[in-house]
Amino acid sequence: MKIGILTFQASHNCGSMLQAFALQYIISHKYHHECELINYANSASRNMYGLIDCRIYRNVFKENWKRLTHLKTYLNSMKEYEEFSNKYLVLSKKDLSTRKQLGAIASNYDMIIAGGDQVWNVCCPDAGKEFYLNFTHDVRKVSYSPSMGGQNILIKADNLEVYKQLLSEFEHLSIREPHGQQWLQELTGREVKIVADPTLLLSSKEWCEVLPVPEIEEKYIFNYAFYHNREATNLGIQEISKKTGLPVYTIDFKQHAVYRLDQYGIKRYKHTGPLAFLGLMKNASLVLTQSFHGTLFSALFNRLFWSYNWEGMHNPDDDRAIAILRQFGLEERYQMIEDIVTMDNVLEPINYVPVNQRIQELRNDAFNYLQDCLK
Repeated sequence: MKIGILTFQASHNCGSMLQAFALQYIISHKYHHECELINYANSASRNMYGLIDCRIYRNVFKENWKRLTHLKTYLNSMKEYEEFSNKYLVLSKKDLSTRKQLGAIASNYDMIIAGGDQVWNVCCPDAGKEFYLNFTHDVRKVSYSPSMGGQNILIKADNLEVYKQLLSEFEHLSIREPHGQQWLQELTGREVKIVADPTLLLSSKEWCEVLPVPEIEEKYIFNYAFYHNREATNLGIQEISKKTGLPVYTIDFKQHAVYRLDQYGIKRYKHTGPLAFLGLMKNASLVLTQSFHGTLFSALFNRLFWSYNWEGMHNPDDDRAIAILRQFGLEERYQMIEDIVTMDNVLEPINYVPVNQRIQELRNDAFNYLQDCLK
């Protein structure tokens, strides 16, 4: 069977690229189907990760000025993500950007899988109904662990009946988080399974076997976050660094330059992209993260970590961070950054014996779901 996966494989985001790699790899190597990632990115995605953002919105000129001011940094960052994509992702031949182009190649596949990542987030600019596979009615359709990104489709969707019809064409429905499961079951009247993110399908040992994960000898803190513009947070991370005596590294070249994170003692690692991410995760003495995949890989590599936030940032509909921690039995690792700063036991070890058992159970459930889908 020939299978196409439609996901955010073109995003310059470590979690997006690694989940795309993982699902394609497992279907090809464990289930022995011909499988490729459909080489699609819409205009919003291309603007988001390209050198110049051509979208029209309030701060577009300010954003483009940042990119041009730090041109070399932006180009270096783009290069490392593109190198990973070209070397490790199995992509369809044509570079696609429209629904019409997707419709023209749909018949190349016996099955198309939508997911994972936030492809079903109805408020995400680089998502759209094409990720609900609206471009074909003649191919078997399956979802694998898409996330709705904490956006309630029952409230936020522009036309619920259209989404309901599109979802009715899926043979198997799965989702990543409980809130998404609740919303989709209410919308469709069908069972929707929660299954593990694709990145969890590989063990830490397997990640290091299938990709050249770098070894890093020194002791350090890895700060993997998406928001670097809050001074109180940066000062808090600086204080944790002083308290532990460990340097802090980030791989976000762009925000490190724009927000001058070096003034807080936060160092830019020499590389960025998925391989640098895996290396820093695997070898860190402590991980501080705001990211779903940052949390997942911290647990997968059995790292000491804290998943942090701050007052005013939490959306009660967005259960991504806490849901994965509940699945691992590590809810206490979710804390406000201000509380982490004042802890006496910030380097308290984690008992990973029960966590690893839970991870294996999640992996087994995911394999059972995939087995049913691929019959």
